[in-house]
Amino acid sequence: MVAHSEMLLSKCAQFREQGEFIDVRLKVGEDEFAAHRIVLAANSDYFHAMFAHGMKESNQEVIELKDENISAAAMKIVMDSIYSGEINVNDENVFEVLIAADHLQVASVVQECCKYLTQLRFNMQKYCRVIMVADQHSLKDLKEAAESKIASMYKEVCEKEEFFSDMNANMLSALLCRDDLCAPSENFVFRSVMRWIKYRKEERMDVAAKVIGAVRLGLVDISDVIEELDTEEMQVIPEINMLLQRTLIHNHRPSRSSAFAVEKGKPRSTSMVGEKVIL
Repeated sequence: MVAHSEMLLSKCAQFREQGEFIDVRLKVGEDEFAAHRIVLAANSDYFHAMFAHGMKESNQEVIELKDENISAAAMKIVMDSIYSGEINVNDENVFEVLIAADHLQVASVVQECCKYLTQLRFNMQKYCRVIMVADQHSLKDLKEAAESKIASMYKEVCEKEEFFSDMNANMLSALLCRDDLCAPSENFVFRSVMRWIKYRKEERMDVAAKVIGAVRLGLVDISDVIEELDTEEMQVIPEINMLLQRTLIHNHRPSRSSAFAVEKGKPRSTSMVGEKVIL
């Protein structure tokens, strides 16, 4: 069956190349792409819905795709992939192709683009862009893969300038909530968060409670928590004051069964050095 399907796909590509049985042309800007409705419908839920549900485009010989997310260059790669089963993306065009394929609901191309992205060596700028695109297009598997990779590199990335300049509060909070965040200790995590806040203090004080709340404060040395959070500047934020009070109570009367211990005292799954253990 595999050989048969490959032969069929090859024949369709040959028909397209030779202009045989063409029954639709897709226009992007000034470029047109010859195609077969049956092939498009078989590979794209977008085109299947267009052709099967009596939309005005279903009988047009030329269908103009006006979405600004679809460029002619990206469309060529998507079309070539539909007919060949292969994809030709690189670091420069993969986001453009992914966005176009997602809009057109070409699942095979979306999957290959996501696979390519997860194999990249991330820097913070690439990571932030991947997460942004994954969020915008509801690509949960891509987001999970990217977060997992950066979590495994947390000790390395949080010491770089880009961590402080490019990481936003939502991205940082999502990382801090992960059991697989890789850091030498929760004290290290706490210090990295405080440095992130202080890097742009004026604008980040509004989200300070969100990111501090994602730290497992029950595992942080209480002296460090008091030094950073028991300040006039921090205590004007009710959520941070509450976090401090709960941490002090937990430190004075540690309990494995308290809600705070379950939420803020659970060791991460990665090997941590110097964590507090409640007996």
